Parts: sequence; C-alpha cells; structure tokens
Amino acid sequence: NYAEALRKENIPYEVRKEYCDTIVSASKKLTALVTNILKLNKLENQEIVPAAEPYDLCRQLAEYALQFEELWEEKKIEFVADMEDRAIIFADEEMLGIVWHNLLSNAIKFTESGGKITIAQTSDSEMATVTISDNGCGMSKEVAHKIFDKFYQGDTSHAQEGNGLGLALTLRVVELIGGSIT
Repeated sequence: NYAEALRKENIPYEVRKEYCDTIVSASKKLTALVTNILKLNKLENQEIVPAAEPYDLCRQLAEYALQFEELWEEKKIEFVADMEDRAIIFADEEMLGIVWHNLLSNAIKFTESGGKITIAQTSDSEMATVTISDNGCGMSKEVAHKIFDKFYQGDTSHAQEGNGLGLALTLRVVELIGGSIT
C-alpha cells in the first residue's frame, strides 16, 4: 500500500520519507522471516552433518555480544561477561553462531531499559556451558513450555519485532550438535 501511495506525484517529502521508511522496515522483517523459515526447513528436512572444527568459544561469544553493543548501550543495559580467557571447543562455529545471535537478541529485546544481561561461560575437559540470563520480563510456565515451538511468541506486545522462529532454530541447532538447552 505504501509503495502504491508513493506513485502519487503530490506527496510531501516528509510523507514520502515516512512511507519509504515503512517499506524498508517491512522488507527487513519479511527478509528475516523468509531467511529463518529457510534455515529451519533446511535444518529439519536435510541430512545436515555439523562441520565440527576446533575454535575458541570465548572469542565467538565476545564477537556476538559486541554485535549488539549499540542496542544494549541505547537501552542503558548493564552487560556483564563472566567467561574464561579461552575455551577451545570442537563444534560447528557457524551453527553455534545462530544460537548466540538468537539468545542475545532475545535477552536484549525483553530486557527493559536500565536492566542487566549476563553471559557466563565455563568449561572442563568434557563440556562447555554457556548461560545467558537477564532481568527482563520473564515468562510464565505456560509460555516456557512453548518457547521452542515454531512461530510461537509468548509476549505478543513484541510480535512485530520477531517471527517466533529464533528459539525453534536454536533448539534444532543445539540438538544437531548433541547439546542441550534449558
């Protein structure tokens, strides 16, 4: 509708800009939705063998956290990282990137201005554990039981900011690499 409206010749610049911004925003959301649907479809319907290689989990976590730095600073969120200096794991780095992106994105989305997000990482010779926690709005037991369902959004006030596929993707990746998530 906004693209059709832009065809009119006598639209003031401010209105034209608003329509363009709306189109760009909607296009980005649609792109994210299609991308997530394709990723999830691929993970669920193709025989995917994770390309496990040794890499530094702590470096990866720091890189993903820094991708969200502007957002957490904008919301005045205290961001705490409690990680080892280095933890070499044998896993598919690209696939785990999907996990960190989705979990950090959700933590920032659901943490109010002035809140706190903590990313903690520990490891031993057998296992690495990553915990991402926040003091955001939380969720009921009913919502918690459904968070990994495709297209489920427990907080409908944030429905326009996501598509309900992030945690379904996260779960599928974690399952493929032989991990667990709670």
